[in-house]
Amino acid sequence: MNSDVPGGCSGFACGFGAFGDEVNCDTGSGSCWTAMMADAEDSAFYDKTLRTATQEIRAILEQIPPDPNGRKLSFVHTEDGTILAWVNHGKPFPAGTVTLESGKDNVRKALKLKVHAAE
Repeated sequence: MNSDVPGGCSGFACGFGAFGDEVNCDTGSGSCWTAMMADAEDSAFYDKTLRTATQEIRAILEQIPPDPNGRKLSFVHTEDGTILAWVNHGKPFPAGTVTLESGKDNVRKALKLKVHAAE
């Protein structure tokens, strides 16, 4: 799995920027994380059901081969939910880039998000 992050983008400090058919992550809003799942001890908020789901998600992520273009498998967080995306980490945004701060409609359009009727 692609978990190493170059440059100034360190997972929790990244923010996504979408432009054209590309997504970069650079220091920012926390809206972009390298795709990895943490495990924890049993507790009231992390029970066996969640631990099992976490293990299954980790197994799925580990089966995804590296991107031949060097992008990192990442969780991109939006107001509509989180998507998996191939992302260039630690790269600055070109002019006209859409970020989380650009508003829900602009983010939906830039990331080509499908909006479900119930939302």
